[in-house]
Amino acid sequence: MPMTPIPNPTETAMRAIIYSRVSTDAQERDGTSLDTQERACVDHALDQGWEVVRRIRDTDSGSLLEREGLTELRDALRHGIADVIVAYAVDRLSRSQNHIGLLFDEFEGAGVTMAFVTERFEDTAVGRFILAARAFIAEVEREKIAERTMRGKEERARSGRIPQATGRGMYGYRYDSDTGRRVINSEQAAVVRRVFEDFAGGASILGITNALNEAGTLSFTGRAWSAWTVKNMLRNPGYAGRTIFNRTKTGHRRDPLTGKRRRTVALRDESEWIEIPDATPPVISQELFDAVQTRLLDPERRRQAQRKNDYPLRGVVRCSHCRSAMVGQTSMGKYRYYRCRRAYAGPRHDRCPARYVRAADLERAVARELTTVLASPEVVLAELEHASSDGARDDDLAAAQQLLVSLDNQRQRVLKLFQMGEVDEAYLQKELGAIRVRRSPAEATVARLNGSGSRPRTPANPEEFAATCEVLRGRVMEGIEAGRLKDVAEAMQIAVTIARTDDGASGALEGVIPHEIGRFGEDFSHHCTNMGMTTWV
Repeated sequence: MPMTPIPNPTETAMRAIIYSRVSTDAQERDGTSLDTQERACVDHALDQGWEVVRRIRDTDSGSLLEREGLTELRDALRHGIADVIVAYAVDRLSRSQNHIGLLFDEFEGAGVTMAFVTERFEDTAVGRFILAARAFIAEVEREKIAERTMRGKEERARSGRIPQATGRGMYGYRYDSDTGRRVINSEQAAVVRRVFEDFAGGASILGITNALNEAGTLSFTGRAWSAWTVKNMLRNPGYAGRTIFNRTKTGHRRDPLTGKRRRTVALRDESEWIEIPDATPPVISQELFDAVQTRLLDPERRRQAQRKNDYPLRGVVRCSHCRSAMVGQTSMGKYRYYRCRRAYAGPRHDRCPARYVRAADLERAVARELTTVLASPEVVLAELEHASSDGARDDDLAAAQQLLVSLDNQRQRVLKLFQMGEVDEAYLQKELGAIRVRRSPAEATVARLNGSGSRPRTPANPEEFAATCEVLRGRVMEGIEAGRLKDVAEAMQIAVTIARTDDGASGALEGVIPHEIGRFGEDFSHHCTNMGMTTWV
């Protein structure tokens, strides 16, 4: 809980009670008289914009819990007359860790914060101890609750009833709480049978996923289907009538890049499984389920999928509508497309409306533009001269610096909202993570433009550069003809932005031209000059 809230000028000021305590011997020893403490506390409260509604003085020992001034303070808080308690230091409230812990809980329960003039509660030894102890006790209690809950679920499973609240449920069924068993949902069960039959008949998981979404069929959560969801359905033995409890275990790991906790699922050892007979009526035969498992594990199917789903521009193409990455997708098992990854993500109103682009058309266009640009080195040189000018550099630097200032302001606003208690920690971490993601490329841009190598290198000899482009053009054509567009794209660090309209497809292509020519696949892209942007229709 925040110790020193930041007031909002548009709201009523927080009400503060000043609490001062000193015993005669302590006053003589350290000179912290009641007047000195009270004056410092009042100044601190006024600096924070708080309204002082009462001043309480205590002259009893800090080792006592039942003392006149502290009793008055606790009574005042029970009547809700204050929002914050201001004291000179933690030991003014009490010198006992047990008493501080009791008061901490009592004040928190009354919705009151504590503020101290000379220190922050969480920075003191007693404060750190109490907060750590509370966290430890809460963790132990959570583990006890989880253990008791798991034991109850295991007993329910052994008694022949499906433990409820063990997940979101199962597509194709509804749960009967009276019997503890699943009941078939005929409409959804028909979808399940079609999914299994189509896959056993040769359809791909991605093709099935697309068909479900294009038909407007919603998943169990009411959202669009994903290939991951379809694959999990195909692997679920429950659809063949086998109900297993405690088959998987969940955990969490922290993403090293974002700091967010990610949910993980792992298969338990079969000795831990608890099978519940007759709890789930089958919607498919065991023979069909076995056939699907055989095909799922067939290595030849995976090799065919890799050959069919070869998308050399995957990872370098972005949607011009929403700037998301475009991914490869196969239709009817043979037609290849690139589509925006947000085309099926989330509810319909949030999906990207960008249209599919034929993979073959896009790949031909990129190959053509590459060879065209390399055949016109004068265009590249003009682009380099513009990029290396002071004006272009200053514009890019100013834009990146302005973005960093904006992100810093955004970060401060989020932190202020958290300090005021307007948002919870989950929201805070989510927003700070998003800000970090946007800061990283902006910081890299500022560092690059301020560094010694901030400007693109303009070739000293245009004739030599033209010769380099001609050699590279030959290598590019050889690579493309050999079906190695992916290697070409990686070597030249290609980035493509694409959109498809009724008039055709248009896009922008960027990349780098190496100063030193090597074989594709070798690491030579760090010896490079920025290549200009080109657009095609």
